[in-house]
Amino acid sequence: MLLLSLTVRSVADEPNLIDAKRWRSEQLVAIAAKVDKAESKDERLEYEARQAWLRRWEPGKMPSAPVGAPDESRLVEEPLLKNLERPKSVDVDAWRSMVALQERLVSVDTDDERKEHLKTTIKLASRLEAELVEQLSSDERSLETSVDWVLAYTRYRLGRALAYRELPEVREAWPISDPERYESELQAIFQRLSEQTNGDRREFILLQDRMFRRSGKKGRALELLEANRNAIEPKWYLKKRRDLLQELGWDRPSQEAARLYLQAGYDDE
Repeated sequence: MLLLSLTVRSVADEPNLIDAKRWRSEQLVAIAAKVDKAESKDERLEYEARQAWLRRWEPGKMPSAPVGAPDESRLVEEPLLKNLERPKSVDVDAWRSMVALQERLVSVDTDDERKEHLKTTIKLASRLEAELVEQLSSDERSLETSVDWVLAYTRYRLGRALAYRELPEVREAWPISDPERYESELQAIFQRLSEQTNGDRREFILLQDRMFRRSGKKGRALELLEANRNAIEPKWYLKKRRDLLQELGWDRPSQEAARLYLQAGYDDE
């Protein structure tokens, strides 16, 4: 009986797979034409990224999140100032202030309650970044010490919180009253983080992905996500892959990605 059920399901799925493969072939032809006609390097890179992803995708065989992700052995965990020795160049009172700021920041900027505390997160992260920059004796564009990593993570938290303001449910509760100022602040913090980390640290890849995504470079965002899937929490990898495929208007792969997201036990609640 089970064998019969599997056989029936396989036969029923076959037309969908054939249709998906046909769609994929048509998309690749259309994208190849856009690559040839690209008027700028950025435009060409975007279409080449879309092309690369579609070439790898096999309908019905999309992988789920990598087993064991994230691979923390290749990631630097966010250091806590309270566990570090105070640098001699930093005043005692200033150090205590930064320790307290970071403790409050980490306590409110959590996966479960991040959206509810964005105002507080932005305020705390902004203050902590300013104090760290003022107190650091080393080059603030480096990652040589644990305190440097605290600065990088603080910038990441600030950039992520600012980016979250664009979510529809957040904008409804907290409208962006000055779009130009908002854009300037978001771009500035992303620039500071990128300069400090050389833009290639996996710990902060989701903010880079968001910046690609919001600028319309969804193919590059998708490829960046795939290249770093071993460093991303499975829920966020599966969700962001699904969302990017939906935003690209690629119904066939986005439906498969949505199914894998649900099969992994996640939802959007």
